[in-house]
Amino acid sequence: MRIFNDLNIGAFVLLSMCLSLYSCNKDNDNFPKNYVGFEKPTQTVECERDKQECELQIKIIATDKSKKDRTVQLSIPPVPSGRAEVMKLTENKVTIKAGKKSVTTTVKIYPNRMTLKKQNFIISCIPQGKDTGISKLSILLKQK
Repeated sequence: MRIFNDLNIGAFVLLSMCLSLYSCNKDNDNFPKNYVGFEKPTQTVECERDKQECELQIKIIATDKSKKDRTVQLSIPPVPSGRAEVMKLTENKVTIKAGKKSVTTTVKIYPNRMTLKKQNFIISCIPQGKDTGISKLSILLKQK
């Protein structure tokens, strides 16, 4: 009986190791095939209240390398009239070069223009010339 228990424990350990190695492959299982969009769906940024400007680096990824450049259109909702712009894209279009799987762009944040201590913003990423969907990044801005 004891030999049977030791054998079961050994088989369980071996099976667990095999499953963990199999699940740690290099494929992007978390993203759909041919995905082009934001690496993360949410980000939190803390900036000092009296600071004029701070920058946030955003990574846009593709699940597969391509022989062609891939361009994405970035957009944020328009600012209501009478309000100051709190966040600004430095580029409206970003290109992932051929043979690469990612590109980084910068978003400028103006914390001294925030009316609340916490504000949520959405950035949309629309791949050009692809039938893939729009990905969105939710950014929570916090004042220190």
